[in-house]
Parts: sequence; C-alpha cells; structure tokens
Amino acid sequence: MDTKRVAPDPIAVLRGHRASVTASCFHSTKPVLFTGDAEGELRIWDLLRYKTLSSSRVHSPAAGVIAIATIPSFENKILRIEYIHWKVILFNIFSQGRDGTVKCWEFVDGALSRQPLLTVKTNAYHFCKLDLVKNTLCSPQIGESKPTNTYQNEMDTVIVQGINISNENRESSQKSSDIQEGIHEEIYSFSGCSSHHSSMADTASISPLCSVQGRMLMAVAGEETSVVEIWDIDNGEQVEHLQLPYSDSNGKMAASSTKSRGMCMALKAFHPLGEKGFLSILAGYEDGSIAWWDMRNPKLPVTSVRFHSEPVLCLDVDKDCISGVSGAADDKIVFFSLDYDKGMCILNKEISLSHSGISDVSIRGDSRIVVTAGWDHRVRVYDYRRKKPLAILKYHSATVTSVSYSNDCKLFASSSEDGTIALWSLYPPSTTQSNNSL
Repeated sequence: MDTKRVAPDPIAVLRGHRASVTASCFHSTKPVLFTGDAEGELRIWDLLRYKTLSSSRVHSPAAGVIAIATIPSFENKILRIEYIHWKVILFNIFSQGRDGTVKCWEFVDGALSRQPLLTVKTNAYHFCKLDLVKNTLCSPQIGESKPTNTYQNEMDTVIVQGINISNENRESSQKSSDIQEGIHEEIYSFSGCSSHHSSMADTASISPLCSVQGRMLMAVAGEETSVVEIWDIDNGEQVEHLQLPYSDSNGKMAASSTKSRGMCMALKAFHPLGEKGFLSILAGYEDGSIAWWDMRNPKLPVTSVRFHSEPVLCLDVDKDCISGVSGAADDKIVFFSLDYDKGMCILNKEISLSHSGISDVSIRGDSRIVVTAGWDHRVRVYDYRRKKPLAILKYHSATVTSVSYSNDCKLFASSSEDGTIALWSLYPPSTTQSNNSL
C-alpha cells in the first residue's frame, strides 16, 4: 500500500521581526543565528533558548538588509589590524543593504558594535547578494595533507595578509620589536593552471588577484548592474571588475556590452583547493545565463552557459568546488559540475518544479543535502549526490527568501516574507554514515 509520509515540522520558529526576513547566516562556532529584514534590522538569536540576544538597525528602513555574511571559523578572530595604541579591530559580520553600502560589524558579547568598523560604498542599489570568498583565508598549501577543519581548530592565531599573530600579542602593549617575535609568515602558494584557461591568458591580462594570500575579498554586483566587482575588505578598495562580453546569435564573443545579459542577479565566489586554487567567480544574469570567471584572466570568462530561461536568482557550490546548484525565476533547479581542465560548466541534471521561482539555495557542508527556498512558500530538500527530491517542507505562509546551513550540518534555517525564521533538523549527519547513505 502506497502511503505518503507526513512532512516534518520545524524544531523551532523564531519570531520578532516586524517585516519580511530577507537574509540569514549562522555563526560558525557558536549556537547563534543572524537574520536581517526588509526594514534594515539585524537580529541575533540564541539557538539554545530560541531567544533574541540583541537587535540593531544596520541599514535604513528604505534600504533594508538583503544579505548577511561571515567568514567561516573566523568570527572573533583578527582580520584587520590597526596599530593605534596597539589596538586590534575585529571584523565579524557583514550586512548589505539596498543603500549602496556593505557594512562590517564587530560581534562581541551577543551584540553588534554601535558603529560599523568599515563601510564599503559599492553604489549598487539592486537585489544581488554579496558573497565573501570561500577558503581564501583557511586553505592549506598544495599537497598539505592536514584537513581544513583540523587546521581551523588550531587557529587560536589568525591570518592577516599572510601573517599569523598570536593571542598573546593581541592583548599585548609591547613595542613593535616585541610583537614581531610572535609573528611568522604563513604563505599559501597556489600553482597550476588548467590547460584551457592558460591558453586564454596573456601576461598583460593576468589579474593581481591570481594570488590572494591572506586577503579578504568580496564579490558584489557593481554600480553598472551587469558588472561584477571584487573588493579588498582589508582596505575597502575595489581591486577588479568583471564585464561579460556580448555574445551574438551564434554564441561567439563580440564587442563588450554591459546590457547584453541584463543585471547580475546572483554571485558565488570560491577558492578551490589543490592545483586549481585560484579565485573563481560564478555570476548569474537576468537572461538566465551563468558565467564562470577565473581571476587569472579577468578579461574573459572561462565559459558562459544558459541553463535557465528566466533570471538566475541563486547559486551555490559544494565544499570541493567541483559542482553546484542554481535556482531561477523559472520552474526548475539545475545541478551542474565544473570541469577545470576543459574550462566547462556541465549540466548534470534538471529537476522540474510544480511552481516557479527559487529565491535561494544552500548545499550542506558535507555535500550530501541541498535545500531551496521557493516562491510557493515551500522549502525543498534534495539528496545532493543522487540529485533526487527528499522532502517538501510546508510551514511558511509567504515566499521563502533564504535558506542557510549551520557549519556542523545539523541545522538549517529558512526565512520568509511572513516575518518568521524556521529551524529544521533533517537527515542529520552521523560519524557512521557510509558513502552510499544519507
């Protein structure tokens, strides 16, 4: 007898926002969730008691919060230093508003700093969410066998532009010569180049971002809406911009045009480990296309594909940076893979939806589960490896705007225009999992 399973309920629902909740992000090491809404409020939640720790107006009500981001495993770590009375400034939480700014806030004792530590004026006033570069600050050297999580657990010191500074020096008021004794260089070299892309690059066009040792970088849609900008957060400066060349009816690259693909709607920045370890950007555009950029040659994308018939609204890549998922305003989600040797973005599978519109997508840290946020008020759960649907979660009463996973893979959050955040625990990972089971 064929019986349908009843969809599970959320383990908790967080209420407190008075407007549409537009963004969410977990703290990497603490049971804390950050959420932002359409009126510019950022709330910090205690996930042990399911209570608000604090709330702050980080952007104006007219602008709202469209994205929140943190660097995994680096909250409460030093990411920028100012030698003013030997005081160290902590960079923690990034908020993006539709006021053309990205702000960086310090998170201390359950609350944000009164003033932003840094404000980056991007002059971008649309809905494309920023993305901070993955793995740039925590990638071991090529050939180093030490796992990333082990490396991060050992990081009681922090990386600042290729330099480690210990906790002893962090609170020390000693002179520069004393501080230098606690400093040693931590250089991350990335070599290797795909045969396809190296043939495209020439000396004049190679970007300085080929080597991003210890730099904190952000990808954001630019003032010109089809252009992607790369910003160095350490100094608040734009260091690169990516402009997609125009493609004619035959798919051949022609003269550059900022209007050929429409607005940039989704971004994913990542820094693959291993010999292909150079900064890469995936950008989704209004015409349904996705461009893959390798920053060794910012003049031209590695490849450009069109998997969707409507604007691409969200992108994510897995922990190995070899495959990913895209969602759009059309009625499907797309699983794809990245072939670094051939410079190709390959369609693996399309899954049709009964209702159109995917606002956000999040791949779990172990690359086993992927969840999507739907315009039809539904959260959909898929087996990422088998590319099969697992569950449809029906709690929200309005469009689901974002989904995000905790670093331990045990919890994910869905936020909605109904003003609520639902917390879910489905298919939690276990230490005894085999490669063929969830």
